[in-house]
Amino acid sequence: MSIDLMKALHENQIRTLTERVRLSLNEDVKKLGFSMPNMIVNAAVSNNINIMIRNGGRDEDDSMNMKKERGVGFVVGDSFFREESRTGRDLGVLAAALHKKRFGKLRVLDAMCGCGVRALRYLVEANADFVWVNDANEHTRPTILSNLSQIRQQEDYEDHENNNMGRRKWVISHCDANRVMVERYLQSDYYDLIDVDSFGSDSFFMGSALSAIQYGGLLYLTSTDGVSSGGHRPHTALASYGAFIRPMPYANEIGLRMLIGGAVREAATRDMDVWPVFSYFARHGPVFRVMLRVRRGKPKENKYL
Repeated sequence: MSIDLMKALHENQIRTLTERVRLSLNEDVKKLGFSMPNMIVNAAVSNNINIMIRNGGRDEDDSMNMKKERGVGFVVGDSFFREESRTGRDLGVLAAALHKKRFGKLRVLDAMCGCGVRALRYLVEANADFVWVNDANEHTRPTILSNLSQIRQQEDYEDHENNNMGRRKWVISHCDANRVMVERYLQSDYYDLIDVDSFGSDSFFMGSALSAIQYGGLLYLTSTDGVSSGGHRPHTALASYGAFIRPMPYANEIGLRMLIGGAVREAATRDMDVWPVFSYFARHGPVFRVMLRVRRGKPKENKYL
């Protein structure tokens, strides 16, 4: 391709993008009911064109990284986010919505929220009454706040001493996940669903998560420990989950059973009975996710123990 032809194609692309942005901008301005001087319009168009060229023609800003999932818009910013984990989020929201429909209430604790998309979807799609949103990385706060600000707070107050959040829809904290869950337990602040989307072994968080769960509530656990489930570190699996795993051709199923079994044993030490609602495996990671319902009393005929 000649240089002249490449230049012509580039100029044509710029003209197309310019016209697209100009039409979109004028449309937005008309909705507001006033007009803008051409100089301001041209400056705005130029700025948007620069952004779109950097993004290969996509009308989005790299600095915020706009996304949309199941109709819910959010920004990712610099936080960790995997589009491939969408199915796991879908299943969590579905279980939460069914719980709300059955029991009439839904209080959620998202222990490792990342950019806050799970918490936002629990509020929007599952109609959660309240979500405690936590992430240890305090630098993610602007991103989380930007996403959750779509949900209007009904009353702007909170009383931690008396464990009274009024009618607030969400609260953001930046602490270690275990600390948040133990503090909720010490305040007798129990949750209908606790989502722990951790990296590596989830056994480190099981005890504190079980402490903060409401009887009859749902516990959504995660493991990305594909090495242990594959039988390559049997002593690590034994220490974390109480299961000595050897290499087997069905390692994915073993990984799910290992996670469920570890949760059942941990719950039994607390006079709790845990039953699986569903399990899910995804190759990216790999990721093992299990949804468990927690009940009062030691397991008597629990086949998963």
